[in-house]
Amino acid sequence: MPSIKGSEIQKFKEQFRSREGIHLNSAGQSPISLRVQERVREVVELQARHASFSDPELVSMLTRARSRIAGFLGADPKHFAFAPNVASAISQVALGFPLKPGDRVVTIDQEYSSQFYPWKVACERSGAELKVVSSDAHAQVNLDQLFDSIRPGVKVVSVSWVQFKTGSILDLRMLGEHCNKNGAFLAVDGIQALGQLPFDFNSLPVDFIAGAAHKWMASLLGQGFFAVKPELMKHLVPLQIGAGTFSAWGRDFDPKASMVETASKFEPGAFSFVSLFALDSAVELFLETEMHGIEAEIARLSKVLREGILSLGISLSTPKDQRGGITSFMLEPERESRFLSSCRNSGIAVMKRGDFIRISPHAYNEDFEIERVLEVLKESAS
Repeated sequence: MPSIKGSEIQKFKEQFRSREGIHLNSAGQSPISLRVQERVREVVELQARHASFSDPELVSMLTRARSRIAGFLGADPKHFAFAPNVASAISQVALGFPLKPGDRVVTIDQEYSSQFYPWKVACERSGAELKVVSSDAHAQVNLDQLFDSIRPGVKVVSVSWVQFKTGSILDLRMLGEHCNKNGAFLAVDGIQALGQLPFDFNSLPVDFIAGAAHKWMASLLGQGFFAVKPELMKHLVPLQIGAGTFSAWGRDFDPKASMVETASKFEPGAFSFVSLFALDSAVELFLETEMHGIEAEIARLSKVLREGILSLGISLSTPKDQRGGITSFMLEPERESRFLSSCRNSGIAVMKRGDFIRISPHAYNEDFEIERVLEVLKESAS
């Protein structure tokens, strides 16, 4: 399949020309664009030069960022909140939801620890049951078992849209509709999907989605966010309380004050403006490029990668035609060691996750980078 030339994708790629080495670990951490780098410098300079004089400008920038990032998710800004990271966002829904003995929560055995542990602790504290659905023999999500586990008595189903080791992808519409029929809320960890797959919160039967900036969103570490539907939000108790919970910035306390009714009640204190506005610039770039184009380029590069791996006689753990940019496979131990060592020595970023080697190209990657990692993989056989 030929590369997409003369398009917005090429402009997107040019935004990452300052990176060094071959970055094929977007599922772990992406490099940041020139635009994000410039925005970081601007925000730091603004605060360095003007300090509190910059407050009105920062508030205006924050309002625009909230609207833009919420819009990127297809969410109303009133239902959107910033968080330090995905673990904080998941903890808010898990520990803020009123579970009680006899309730059930359903999740999957492939989940990343930041998605799994908040629910483990929430169920231990409340006396609710945590049902962990086993994957199939090919390390893909077993949809039959997952759907069979969602029945009356299940209060929340909490899963990753894209699994971090194998890239296994869930059909959120089908899953959400099944949850609705059984009276369960659907909470989604979207960190491995947002930035590579199009998403529309308002049109999907998803009650909560969390994401973060540093993976497929190609921005700075330390910035999370989430969107929550009103029906679920009214059940959630904020875990951290501050001026933001009551929209009381710069004012003394009022004993009669009420919490705000929007998702900003989950934002208790001051923001990290550098990482927040960096994410805003990253989202601006994604919106200009359009997600369908980014998704198509990731799919094209992944197809070249997967066909190359198969041509070397290596079996894929990720289905060849699966959507998304995560490609996983296994090698026998000695060859795996040679391959990973050669990648490190050659400045190629790939990742070992569990039993799998995971390669995750983004739309900023080039064909020669895919060809180079395949060369190293071929050389590892000897």
